[in-house]
This record gives sequence, C-alpha cells and structure tokens, in this order.
Amino acid sequence: MLPRRVALQVRCTTPRRYKATLRPVSSRLIRTLNPDLLVPSDFVDLSGGRVPRIYTQNGTWAGPLRFRSIGRDVVPFPSNAMGFLYLHRPLSLPPIAAEIRLRLTPEPNPNLFSTGADLLRDSIPWSIDLARIAKVKAYAPFKALVTSHGLLDRVFMDSLERAWEGHTTQDFDTPVLHTLTEPFEMNLEQTSISIGIITTRGKGRICFKHFFADHRRTSCYFGYPHNGGPCFPQICGAMQGFRLTDTPTGRILVHFDVSPLPEHARPASRPPVLVLRVLKILTPIKSVPGYDMHLPIPVEGGLLSKKKRGNLVPSPIIFDLEKIKPDSKRLKVLRLLVE
Repeated sequence: MLPRRVALQVRCTTPRRYKATLRPVSSRLIRTLNPDLLVPSDFVDLSGGRVPRIYTQNGTWAGPLRFRSIGRDVVPFPSNAMGFLYLHRPLSLPPIAAEIRLRLTPEPNPNLFSTGADLLRDSIPWSIDLARIAKVKAYAPFKALVTSHGLLDRVFMDSLERAWEGHTTQDFDTPVLHTLTEPFEMNLEQTSISIGIITTRGKGRICFKHFFADHRRTSCYFGYPHNGGPCFPQICGAMQGFRLTDTPTGRILVHFDVSPLPEHARPASRPPVLVLRVLKILTPIKSVPGYDMHLPIPVEGGLLSKKKRGNLVPSPIIFDLEKIKPDSKRLKVLRLLVE
C-alpha cells in the first residue's frame, strides 16, 4: 500500500479539467446515424462548442468535431447547432459520396427530422465526409455506426480505409468533391488552396499555389526583385507606372463548370474545358486602393478571370482536360470528375 503522500501525488497527475471530459455527456450520446431509427435520446446540442464531444452507445468518444478552423483558431458551433446527426447518402451518387450531417430541429423529436434543415457553413452543409470516417482513428466509433443499421457495408468501408493508406490527416483538412458541380470555398488570402477529389474512378488532390496573387514582374519596397514571382502583402507596391495588389481579402463560393464559351464547345466524346464559376461572395472582397485590376474582382454568377500577358481584357481561367501532359497532375485529377 502506498504512503498517503505518494498516493495523493499519483491521483493528482491528471488535471481535473481532463477528468471531467472522460464522462459521456448525456445530451451528446448517440446510438444510430440511420434517420429512420432515430429516437429522442439521439438529439445532440453542439451550440457554442469549439470541440464538442460526441459519444456512442458504449461510451466511446467519436471526434473531434469542429465547425470551422481558421489557422489555429477554432470557430465555435453556432447557437442553433442542435438536432440529430445522421448519414446523408445521395441516391444519385455512389456510396463514397455519403457524409455525416447535422439535421437541425428545435427539440428532441425525430418526427421533426423531415421538416428540418441541415446545419450550414457558408451555404454548404457542415459535414464529415466518408474518407475521414474511414481513415481517421478518432472517427472509428462513427465508422462502427455507419456499418450498422443497414447504412453501409463493412467491406466497402474497409476497402476505403485501405485506399487511403499512406495519406496524412492533412489530406482530410480540405474540401472533398465527388461531382463536377459541387460547391467549395476559396479564401483569397490563402497562398495555397487544396481540394480533394474522390470518385469511383479514383482519388487525388489538387493544389492551387498563389492563385489570387499578381504575378507580374516588379520590385518591392525594399528593392529586392521578385523576378516574376508572386507579390505578397508585406512588400509589394507601386512600380513602373502601375500598382501591384497585395493579396485581396475575402472568401467566395465557387464550383467547376463546363465552359460556356463558344470557342470551347466540344462533342461529348472529347474531354471538356472547365472553368470556375462564382456562386456567392461569402465575405466582402477588398483590394488595395488604386490597383489597376489586373486581377479582376470576382463577381457572383461570373467566371474567375485574369488578364493574359499583353491583353487588356481579362479572360476566364480555364482547365483544358484534353491537354493532359505526363506532368499535368492537376488536370489528371480534375478529369476524374467528368469521366
């Protein structure tokens, strides 16, 4: 038997705040993700939580859940984030497009499920996609739920997990597209924008580097040449009669689309030319005063455009899926959405 002083030291090694989180919260304990089998006790309240914990029937923690992360800052769930977690599986899409969503209801009544709406994050349903559920160990309890109650086959989930072997958790911190016209967010301030693509024909990830930066040759305030590289908000200024932009601020909702321009018209047997269409301005877009609009400000309903070298009129940014070269990884991945 340990002396009293030593025993007290052992018991105090775990802080009290961590001990409290090990007990399941009754209002966040779920037994199913099948919308047809929900009961009042499956109702969860995530409102105001930064990383709320969800527990399954055996008391296992399934998480973490986050509404949004901006850098190291975690945005809490909105005040109306209460309802029923469920597996959303579009009948028109393959099983790989399934995802966990939160159906908002004002009270723990499963009969209100059909009349409720899904929790949104910038006009897109907040969700946990199937790739994360299959691969991330913390979501193993969710994996057990989606393979029970007739939702998804365990063999399918195991094959999806094997398909993601070797991928890091960073591969899951990006929007995931399963179809061509699925919307996704683009932050104009980000120097790197990644998008995951998963279809029945394959998977991959594309990355846009300095997508919203002005790449004209210039010099910075301190006299160090960019040599044609992108301009950055800390150092770029006026030079040679025109003003370069610092990276614009704002967030937009876009989706890939087949180009509507006549010069891009092709028969269905040929790979199309894709463009990026702006669906919605999520936060106001601001550029430096006096900028010459070499990079046009995105407009709702319009196509993302830029001015090509020597042209005064901007033209849409295009992705010609017919011009795939051996090193064209981005086009090869995009082609998964149209094959």
